[in-house]
Amino acid sequence: MSLTSDNQPLYLQIRDMLREKINLGVLKPGDQIPTESELVLQHGVSRITIKSALKMLVEDGLIYRIAGKGTFVSDPDSSEPIPIDANAPYKKVGFLSPLANDEFSMKLLLGVQEACKEQNLILIVRSASTQFEEQEGIRFLRAAGVDGLLIFPVDGEAYSEAVLSLKTEGFPFVLIDRYLPGIKTNAVYSDNFAGGSMGTEFLVQKGHRQIGIISGTKSKTSSSEDRFSGYLDMAKKAGLKIEPAHWLTRIDEVTYMDPNIGRDMIGKWLESQPEITAIFAFSSAIALYVADVAAMMGKKVPEELAILSFDAPPIRDFQGCWFTYIEQQEDKMGEEAIGLLLAAIEDPAINRQIVIPVKVNEGRTT
Repeated sequence: MSLTSDNQPLYLQIRDMLREKINLGVLKPGDQIPTESELVLQHGVSRITIKSALKMLVEDGLIYRIAGKGTFVSDPDSSEPIPIDANAPYKKVGFLSPLANDEFSMKLLLGVQEACKEQNLILIVRSASTQFEEQEGIRFLRAAGVDGLLIFPVDGEAYSEAVLSLKTEGFPFVLIDRYLPGIKTNAVYSDNFAGGSMGTEFLVQKGHRQIGIISGTKSKTSSSEDRFSGYLDMAKKAGLKIEPAHWLTRIDEVTYMDPNIGRDMIGKWLESQPEITAIFAFSSAIALYVADVAAMMGKKVPEELAILSFDAPPIRDFQGCWFTYIEQQEDKMGEEAIGLLLAAIEDPAINRQIVIPVKVNEGRTT
């Protein structure tokens, strides 16, 4: 059975192809099926397509996985349970993250969880909103006996002492979504510089020359700074006049307790900069504030004020996502972070940074 160009999704075609090979006996009970990488090369599809197909076959009971060994064909006539490698103790992974109260954080958590399931890892999750909570969370997770840590660092104007101590001690950890500029640690994060650059280029191509930037906390972690650097780089290339008055930064330092304060700040800022025709918001929460303010000011979106968000605000209708946004690959980030952490557990000398591509998804706000 070969892949066709009909309307059936590719992951269903690959599932059906493997199911047919199992039913015909081409793949027999106990046979190891090709790895994900081999299937990607064979069929010229994405890894997520292969993962989706294999997940469905596992759910149907046709195949099973053994961590570290591979994926095998089940025996439908056997009453024996799916074999588990008793000599391979389950590893425990700790995931320290801010509260998953936005779509990006929730998708990232799901990506990490899915990767742990595939690798037969025990996942322990702890939230931290401040560097003190981060320090306490690291202490708790290590006391719980985790073999390694995934850390979504909280924002702060100084490097986290708790994270630096992990590096000094050689304890396996991977920073996720951020890195510490000037200090090399294992890290998996989106290409925020490219996101800032391509978002600015997108707005310029739409005809905007007066672009407002709204960002959050000044931090020693990397994401907002890289996005701003990407914006500046493209603004200079596009010949835009650099106007610091068009930048509203560190907004969340005074608005985290009361969203109305944020809306008021944005409203006054826009009133003082009437020439701005587009806003590049560096978070989905800020993008929602801007949309609210535009409505209160009577500005039509996108005719009078275009809005571009980093990440998708959870506003959708039957036409899809309303906002134009920079899309990150949260599932890929989680998968790569778990793979890198397992490598670091095996070899603490590993020191690698993995950058995940981003792209612009056009909605109706630009």
